[in-house]
Amino acid sequence: MSRWDIALIGFGAAAMSLATRLGRMYPGTILIIEPRSLPTDDRTWCGWRTKDHPFSDRVTRQWSRWRVSSGPASIVRGSERYPYEMLRAGDVQKRALETVERRSDWQWVPGRLIEATRQAHGWALALDNGQTLMADQVLDSRPASLKLARPWVWQSFVGWELSHPSLDGSETVGLMDFTGDSDAVAEFVYELPIQTGQHLLEWTRFTPSPPPAEEMEACLETHLQARGLGNARIVRRETGHLPMAPIAPYNRDRWMRIGTAGGSMRPATGYAFHAIQRWADDAARCLLEGHPLQPPRRRRLLDWLDGVFLESLWQTPEQAPDRFAALFRRTPPEALIRFLAGIPEHRDLMRVMRALPPGPLLAAAIRHGLRRDRR
Repeated sequence: MSRWDIALIGFGAAAMSLATRLGRMYPGTILIIEPRSLPTDDRTWCGWRTKDHPFSDRVTRQWSRWRVSSGPASIVRGSERYPYEMLRAGDVQKRALETVERRSDWQWVPGRLIEATRQAHGWALALDNGQTLMADQVLDSRPASLKLARPWVWQSFVGWELSHPSLDGSETVGLMDFTGDSDAVAEFVYELPIQTGQHLLEWTRFTPSPPPAEEMEACLETHLQARGLGNARIVRRETGHLPMAPIAPYNRDRWMRIGTAGGSMRPATGYAFHAIQRWADDAARCLLEGHPLQPPRRRRLLDWLDGVFLESLWQTPEQAPDRFAALFRRTPPEALIRFLAGIPEHRDLMRVMRALPPGPLLAAAIRHGLRRDRR
């Protein structure tokens, strides 16, 4: 029976990021189990780059300004130090696949894991193609099965990459355009001006349970009609449901969950790609130096603050546009970026807390604390 030092279950952002870092120097063998045929351009990863990473040269576009809007009111902030960047999944996958192909002692197996058995000297991994393979250590990036309770929510989105001559090549990302009027905790349009004539627009909702994609597609269609984009050509589609909740790390018996499933996603934002890069740096260093792997690092204070903020939105969802606007208007841009990226300095936390209304935040903190005590 074939045996491997590490098995990567799924070749998502975390597995690709780690494999790319290990390609040149890691002396061990790696097995990759992935049912999809890659590369595929099924998603984009975005966020503020606070440091370079192995995919920096594959960035589709970056922007130094971003906007939060509600009706006629609009707040534009920016930073040259921390650009907001977009990466296509296909470009990241191609870079990672190039690394895998250079390693003759690594193996790609198309298939799906159906059963894993812990044995004395590793894990026996049974696949749906009939193979059973052995691995000393398993890194599992498959989505975890989750049930979210208040204040945590799902961030659901449908996105269309559009081609239309009226779309400009703006230098400003539309992070949030609060145009919805549903009973969601928050609802907005996210817009990336990729280039002149081509934008990615996503209809996004924060809800207790994922809404039907067809319902959000209808909202996006209505939005486009109102903007005179009803006849725009759809170049590409993407959709997803992100758990905006602190996911506890899992690392037992040399089986570790990684990526979003391992807790890399920031609960109040849905950003994960750049946090995954920080974990991959740490994980590669551990493997190359012979140290035990550690799950993504979490800061309990940030999880608590995320819970309080989302609880405040639950209490008064109609005020979500004002809360986000206050956060972006009153917090220095680079302090806010570090906070949203999950790497704030102490003074950044104070600036963020001062930017939000103290009364509603205190009430939310009390409710959040009482709810946690009852669990």
